[in-house]
Amino acid sequence: MIIIFDIVIFAYGVYVVYAAINMKKTQQLTSFFTGRDNAPVRDVRGYIDAVYGKTIVMGSVAAVFGSVGFVNDYVTPLPIGMKALMLLFLTVVIWFAVSMNRAKRQFW
Repeated sequence: MIIIFDIVIFAYGVYVVYAAINMKKTQQLTSFFTGRDNAPVRDVRGYIDAVYGKTIVMGSVAAVFGSVGFVNDYVTPLPIGMKALMLLFLTVVIWFAVSMNRAKRQFW
């Protein structure tokens, strides 16, 4: 991959984990979790509980994927590891998107 993609994916992962922890601690939603939807959330605490763990998993996988992508490009090639990690990352992205949509339907 190109180094900028590795950095962006890593930074996204770190930010997602930070935002999830901050959301859980303050019990307030940020724009990352609400998107453009300005409608009031019926059960904020329930929504936070529903997406917190999933968000931590998504952010962690993204941070690992960005880190390993950087190592793959600039330190030592990891062709099999990168293919497996790319499959894992894409699977987690799809799972996370479906989970977020379900949580929004349930708590919005």
